[in-house]
Amino acid sequence: MARRGRPRDPNAKRRQTTVAGRMPTADHGTILTQLRRAEAVGASVLLVEDGRVVADIDPALSRSQLAVLLARGVLDRRGFDAGERYQELAWAAYGRPFARAVDIGRPRGDLPGSGAPEATEGDDRRRSGARKAMARADAHLAALGADTVQAVKRVCQFDQPAAAAALPLLAAGLVALAAWWGLGGGRPRNGS
Repeated sequence: MARRGRPRDPNAKRRQTTVAGRMPTADHGTILTQLRRAEAVGASVLLVEDGRVVADIDPALSRSQLAVLLARGVLDRRGFDAGERYQELAWAAYGRPFARAVDIGRPRGDLPGSGAPEATEGDDRRRSGARKAMARADAHLAALGADTVQAVKRVCQFDQPAAAAALPLLAAGLVALAAWWGLGGGRPRNGS
């Protein structure tokens, strides 16, 4: 018995109707962008195939200054984890230091009736708790000197590159924070 309806097209695109078909493919950027990322992390390019750069170190580590320093061997994993924790605290307390593309068109809330959402009491409590934890971390770093505090803030909080002279101070500060927070072994402290 013949099937009713329109005959099936064997060349039809069927994946567009599934969840997997609607997912965008990963965009790694242009070849030039990928080469610059590889150069930033100190990777040597092995080959370029199918529009993708293959290197000995993952070029995706160029996403932040902390990750670049980890890839270049300036920081160890423990210092990197402490830097990311400090960064999370700083951004929770004061916000990100750079605008995201989705935030550019939104009203800022500086003017009455601007339509910006009001901060809730929970947001204020969370932000003040993060500021207190940040003040404790800064006080712990202050024992190592003001230059160490500035180096850690520059790289972790503001995601800016550190001067070559500040790299030992940064590494010492992040190792001290990692030990204080109990990251990477040892007895964890409640020093957040």
